[in-house]
Amino acid sequence: MIEQSTLEGPKALSFMTAPPVMSPTSERRFRAGRNQPYRDAEPYKSSIYYWWWAFLKRSAAYRKTCNQLGQGKLVALYQDFGNVFESDFLPWWNSHQALFAEQTRKYQSDSSLLYQIDPSRPLSHITEEIKALHMQAHAIMPTASFKNHSTARYPIYANVSAHTLHKVLTIWDLRSANPDASAYDLGVLAGYKANLIPDAKYGATRTRTALDAQAHNKRARISIANQANRYLRIAGQYIDNVARGEFPKATRR
Repeated sequence: MIEQSTLEGPKALSFMTAPPVMSPTSERRFRAGRNQPYRDAEPYKSSIYYWWWAFLKRSAAYRKTCNQLGQGKLVALYQDFGNVFESDFLPWWNSHQALFAEQTRKYQSDSSLLYQIDPSRPLSHITEEIKALHMQAHAIMPTASFKNHSTARYPIYANVSAHTLHKVLTIWDLRSANPDASAYDLGVLAGYKANLIPDAKYGATRTRTALDAQAHNKRARISIANQANRYLRIAGQYIDNVARGEFPKATRR
């Protein structure tokens, strides 16, 4: 659980994973490179909440609802998320981050706090929560308590790295820009490296060496194509489900 002070005032919001705009304390604790989707990426792209916004922008159904000023089958989602096409991510986040914040409660008796530990949860999460409770007891930060399961209005569905989400969305965008390209070509455009064997000298095609090289290269191209197709399937599921308020959710690989 990560605490973040909002820009509107001193109230602190709690998130199950690191938010894109962090307090100075959190910035020191979570360095920008901790989960970079790619080299030299903006720090906020390390947060899964950025990718929620980015995948929602790829939903044709949600774009249609935004173009119709909130009218359409996704009107309920629009009332919460608004027009994600109107601004860059950080301005949108500053006014919508509460959608992902935990709804906190505390259990208190006189000066004591009751905190129940779930040993199945990551030690880092438990440590963060105990630190937060200690700071609350000394009036250093607003009171909050934590539950075993997310209480956010829009909880994170699964723990997927920013690096993976970037690769999945890259393939989707390449398909949109190159609708006639093969899956192998999409993989090459995305930077996947096929370990191809050079053609035999003197143009030989029927020697054992040449035939082995051809078979190897065919398998290498198929592997790249399969990887690209897998990411396309996952991207399609992420986009379908983010329009239902669930992310990142893919039930079929």
